[in-house]
Amino acid sequence: MACTSASPAAISTPAALYVRPPSRGPSLGKGVEMAASRTLRGWLGRLPGTIAKPEADATAAPGVVGTVVRLWLAVALVTVLGVVPGAVSALAQSAGEDGAYTARDVPIEATAGDPAQARQQAVAAGQVTAFQAMLRRITDPADQGRLPQPSADDVRRMVETYSLADERTTNTSYRARITVRYDGDAVRDLLQRNGIGYAASASQPVVVLPVYQAGPDRAPVLWEDTNPWLSAWRARDSENVLMPIDVPTGDLRDVTSVTAEEALEPDSEALARVLDRYGRAQALIAQAVRTGPDTLALSINYGSPRAMARTATTTLDRAAGESDAAFLIRAADAIASRMESDWRGATMISTGTAREVTALATLEGFGDWVAIRQALERSPMIRDHAVRAMTRDRAQLSLTVLGDAARVNAALEAEGLTVREHGAYWIISRIGGPSVPADPAAQPYPSSGPAPSGVFGGGPVSQ
Repeated sequence: MACTSASPAAISTPAALYVRPPSRGPSLGKGVEMAASRTLRGWLGRLPGTIAKPEADATAAPGVVGTVVRLWLAVALVTVLGVVPGAVSALAQSAGEDGAYTARDVPIEATAGDPAQARQQAVAAGQVTAFQAMLRRITDPADQGRLPQPSADDVRRMVETYSLADERTTNTSYRARITVRYDGDAVRDLLQRNGIGYAASASQPVVVLPVYQAGPDRAPVLWEDTNPWLSAWRARDSENVLMPIDVPTGDLRDVTSVTAEEALEPDSEALARVLDRYGRAQALIAQAVRTGPDTLALSINYGSPRAMARTATTTLDRAAGESDAAFLIRAADAIASRMESDWRGATMISTGTAREVTALATLEGFGDWVAIRQALERSPMIRDHAVRAMTRDRAQLSLTVLGDAARVNAALEAEGLTVREHGAYWIISRIGGPSVPADPAAQPYPSSGPAPSGVFGGGPVSQ
């Protein structure tokens, strides 16, 4: 995008200036291809208007099987997922890894002999500034005094994409806001070489319900115009965070979905209604009670509609000379910062040695398998994975992981999955998917790899 205007001019269309081509994913292998073909055929056979191939086709030559599997895969993607195969990679992008390694709307500015040169200098400096902001966000505050300082050229090589917005130029200057997404593999490699731990991924956005009480004995309010706590959440800066927080619009549909009392109970059906509207899986109930003119009692409930847990309670005092609006915004920032710190700690990866575990993925259909496999491939917590066996409703996997089940679960929740220990196995399922079997080990798989001798204990996650 040329910037040659002699007077200040705003250019509102962001420009994607660099895009690194995506890499090709790993092959399943011949044996699993044939197992997948049988499983896929079973799923397709249950779809209306679909003719299943005879079982004998599974013994065809590997090349033929591969072709047939790819054909059935294309049909399944259109029929089950409603997308064409070429669109899968775009749909696979999530807030998880992309969010962790992206810095948004960083102001940039430079002055030079002409606007093109000023723009070049501003972009180069902005990529470095954004890179350092991204590193500070994903690393432990205790490590931030020793973060690596790569050169501008090294930073440029780690850029996957960037875009510019609100561009303004004069004869000698350039100003804009830059959003940069960095190569997660390159960033992790840099931090590992320097012995610095990092958060595995960003959280999927959560929906906040700010419930306010003007006094301990006053009725709670949520959507009313008399709720300054809701206004504070709307006013705070929520860019460049590991846990994005969505503030509802407060329109009639929100008002009829959940009340303040239902949020505080919490009422799982009411929470599910508002989460379904915004396409989110987790809610944050942020309650603020005015216990004095200058004091707030804050409490946090967080989780899915059927698994809410109170994670923190605290009090906050107004600073001298601080306005009430600024006080409430600072309180909202404190809660958001606490949530982000907890997320960073739950998904933190340190240097060391990875471990292998056996996992069982529960499936309702081919769409579940596509979602689970893509999530495993994206998650930095999963160094490697292999399919050992597959049936119509389950897959046995060997995972090389960089944390215990709780940390891996925290990271994969950002991808819409849950992970839990069940005896010698880990159980992986989509959020809201099929339930965990009572005894997965009692239902044998076509191939039985060795079960893990144990899982991680406490202490740092290692890689």
